[in-house]
Amino acid sequence: MKKNILIVGAGITGLSAGLNLIRNGLNVTLIDRVDVGNENQTSYGNAGLLAASSIIPLSSPGLLRNLPFYLFSKSSPLFLKYSYLPKLLPWAIPFLRNSSKSNFDYIIKNLHQLTYDTVEQHLALSKSTEASKFINKGKISMIFRNQDEIFKSKSDLEIRKKYKFNFKKINSQEFTKKYSYLSNHYKSGIEFYDHGWISSPQKYLRALKKEFVKLGGIFKKDEVASISDKAVTLKDGKIISANKIIVCSGIWSKRLLKTINHKVNIEAERGFHIVLKKVNFLPPNPLMIISKKIAITPMENTLRFAGIVDFSGVDAPANKSRYDYIRSLIKNIMPSLSWKEEDLWMGQRPSTSDSLPVLGRSNSMKNVYFAFGGQHVGLTIGPKLGKLVSDLILNKKTNINLDPYLQSRFNN
Repeated sequence: MKKNILIVGAGITGLSAGLNLIRNGLNVTLIDRVDVGNENQTSYGNAGLLAASSIIPLSSPGLLRNLPFYLFSKSSPLFLKYSYLPKLLPWAIPFLRNSSKSNFDYIIKNLHQLTYDTVEQHLALSKSTEASKFINKGKISMIFRNQDEIFKSKSDLEIRKKYKFNFKKINSQEFTKKYSYLSNHYKSGIEFYDHGWISSPQKYLRALKKEFVKLGGIFKKDEVASISDKAVTLKDGKIISANKIIVCSGIWSKRLLKTINHKVNIEAERGFHIVLKKVNFLPPNPLMIISKKIAITPMENTLRFAGIVDFSGVDAPANKSRYDYIRSLIKNIMPSLSWKEEDLWMGQRPSTSDSLPVLGRSNSMKNVYFAFGGQHVGLTIGPKLGKLVSDLILNKKTNINLDPYLQSRFNN
């Protein structure tokens, strides 16, 4: 008899796990409180980057030194609702501790295991499906104000060189020619090759769902209130049984883990985007504006500006001032850009205090598995997390050490 697998959460990680399992002959049900590709999914609103080299965590050794700027400067990309600070501290204190050199190196090593082959992972996931047409292979350009700013990033670049990422500094003459559409605030750049991006995260997710259903998978739109070793209870009290359960529900996984007395130190790093429609210009590849911590991604006849870190709590409404901040950046970065329409979005990045996802099997509940917590690289690592957790269920070797990602690390 085929095993029945229930996956809670149908973002990029849940979809990836579901497709891997159903392609291996198991019965799979995906359950989510919204439909796949809905704007309430974090996977809908990301920057669309397949950022293989995004292995430098925000908790870097210089974080404490720069904290006053992040907290108090009007030009800071970090926003904090100060009434939320007492609730944030149990996450923030260990997060800051992880900026020590030893912890920093450990995090980078274990992020790299998940990010480096992102383009290949997405291509394998979407092979022979309509989703594959939304994958673009190419470079991502890091944009700097000047050479001094590049020099300040020297240690990060040395780390990326150590991990054998292919990149090149652009000389001033070449930069002026290639990036003439940028304002004169930006005069230097580094191009990272062998990366990629998704031209429509929403359509990409929906195409993956279409393939999942075509292969016999079941999608159920409902909200899970609690989980147990072999069943989930829905909000209306209905119980659904399964042989194995995978929790892939991002920041909302924390609430589900509480129902089985499992700890996880995770916080919502709220991100915002503005999608500009009917623009007069599209750059040929994605840009990352380093000083502003914002990504600019060309998508289907639109341009997406995505970024900001906002700590206000998972249930707080979107603050309109965050969109005003992004609009000011757009004019600062690309002053000649014009557009006719905008789409605004806010979502919840699920970020653990050590910047690593939660991945693996529960120690005490042998039929419950976890795959969530992608922080700023959720789309980048989603297919790999989905494959690794499905390999565990299929009793396949994962080829990497999963100990750094286990939920049990938060039990201490």
